[in-house]
Amino acid sequence: SILLYGGLMEEQKSFSQRVKETVIQCADLYKKYYVEYEYLLCSKAFEKNEYYIVSAHEDNYLHLTGLHTNLDAASFFEKCYNGSLEECDFDFCKKGQNEKEVKGSVRRKINSLPSITVFK
Repeated sequence: SILLYGGLMEEQKSFSQRVKETVIQCADLYKKYYVEYEYLLCSKAFEKNEYYIVSAHEDNYLHLTGLHTNLDAASFFEKCYNGSLEECDFDFCKKGQNEKEVKGSVRRKINSLPSITVFK
């Protein structure tokens, strides 16, 4: 569909298209800042431990997106990272949740995903 914005015509993207573009763009950031790195987090606010070590692997990326796929997690990341992910590679179907709930969760996650390089 076409959207008129500020006198300019823009093509309106579907939710699936926006999700696909975001997970592809952020896969590079995830690999650059997390894969093969470990971060030591220290805080006086931690009650159980004095510190935590955060690390990530390529096959953790799928969980961050909230998507369902028939691909294994490593293949999902590889398709995101090399830009070959297609909309038919994922869906919004999860056992015990309706599509609206899954889409809400995915929406929150993909809105946060571009900020994975920001520690606050």
